[in-house]
Amino acid sequence: MNTEEKVQQFRSWLERMAAYRMALTVIGVDKTAKAPSQGADYRNRKTALLSGELIRIQNDPEMYQLMEELSKEELDPETARMVELQLKSARRIRAVPADEYVEYQRILGESEEAWLKAKAAKDYSMYEPYLAKLVAAYSRLKQYQTSDLSLFDRILDENQPGWTSEKYDVLFAQIKDRLVPLIRRVSEAEPIDTSFMHAYYPAEKQRVFMKKILEYIDFNETWGKISESEHPVTTGICSGDIRFTTKYREYNPGMAVLSTVHESGHAYYTHQMDPSYSGTPLAHVSAGMQESQSRFCENHLARTLPFWEVHYPALQELFPEQPSGIDTETFWRTLNVSRAGCVRMDADELTYPLHIMIRYEIEKELFAGTLDTKDLNLVWNRKYQEYLGLDVPDDEQGILQDMHWPYALFGYFPTYTLGSAFAAQFNHTVRQALDVDTLIREGRYTEIMTWLKDHLHRYGNMYEADELIRMATGEPFRVSYYLDYLEDKYSRLYNLK
Repeated sequence: MNTEEKVQQFRSWLERMAAYRMALTVIGVDKTAKAPSQGADYRNRKTALLSGELIRIQNDPEMYQLMEELSKEELDPETARMVELQLKSARRIRAVPADEYVEYQRILGESEEAWLKAKAAKDYSMYEPYLAKLVAAYSRLKQYQTSDLSLFDRILDENQPGWTSEKYDVLFAQIKDRLVPLIRRVSEAEPIDTSFMHAYYPAEKQRVFMKKILEYIDFNETWGKISESEHPVTTGICSGDIRFTTKYREYNPGMAVLSTVHESGHAYYTHQMDPSYSGTPLAHVSAGMQESQSRFCENHLARTLPFWEVHYPALQELFPEQPSGIDTETFWRTLNVSRAGCVRMDADELTYPLHIMIRYEIEKELFAGTLDTKDLNLVWNRKYQEYLGLDVPDDEQGILQDMHWPYALFGYFPTYTLGSAFAAQFNHTVRQALDVDTLIREGRYTEIMTWLKDHLHRYGNMYEADELIRMATGEPFRVSYYLDYLEDKYSRLYNLK
């Protein structure tokens, strides 16, 4: 078999796996969008079988040998990168027994359903046995990998290649050093009145407002669809089919907008990749890069004054009584107020990294075996008191608030902070190239997205994050852009000297 024939066989294999992944993804989207609960057991058993068949195909020894051969041959850059990425993945999973993976998928399905019930009941003890089983099953799968890294570092590296606890420990140390004093100063400053923001804003009217936001950011049903779920999430099936969900909070209308624009950042990333990458390893960018785009859209576009100069009048028209007498700048300041709270999804930019740090520290201990799942809610509550001075009122607002652990998205949380730091560096560069505030005021949002497409999105996973950052900004990653941005923003917002 010559090189061209090997490449064709390799690409056909990728197509076959992409078909299974598409089926599993669509089922997953349906589950997220509130599929009937009585069918959960049936769905879980059938998706477990599909997952088992997928891993059987992934573990085909002939394809592994073929990739090893291709990795030594001269290929075009895109094919070479696909082989590199797929071979790296294959080396991680090829030793996992298919029956054990099927069992893991069954446990994962049970975990997802149990979490929803436990969260509704505000009772971690209902969910804890499922989390214990999930962590054990997940850890067993990872132990099959041949790696010099610790278990937790393997998990971190899979989410963000090259980033292990050594790097994250340094990152969070810098964040603590500069942000904790700033948070303390903000907490001592004259408070900003937020009472009007917590009036009753019916979800039905918020949905009408959201249609205007979606039209403004040019997210339309020719390539994307929005629905609602307990926890907002984006799922990219291909460049022309991206689904994401949002959640309406009837006593905080700004949060649904920020959540929606956040998820649209993920959606744009997938939509603006080279369409030929769909279904291949080139479509799967690192978590930190994905989060950089959602955080860029949320924090550096949707949280800005120009954005609300455009959209606040429409909000006032729909809700004439709730923000009565409140001008645009006051609304913007209120939207950006910093006030420690228990719920990560509602956190402001300044305190958000501490929410992530708490989760990172818990995960690190959990996978080191120094923390048991039975104690997790107590440790969680203690850390919220230590870092944010808060008493967690119940498990729904505490350890059960996120879907990440129930869905086995371990090691993902740190990428939110990393993505926020990446986003700040991209923001610095974009604003040197474009008059972003004017583009926002003039409704030329897609011109900003086009810049991101040209400098980031179109490359997909052709390059690692460090190289993409260097290509887009002209310099290596620097956390100082993130910390400088937060210090400048909140010093001005609270008139700190």
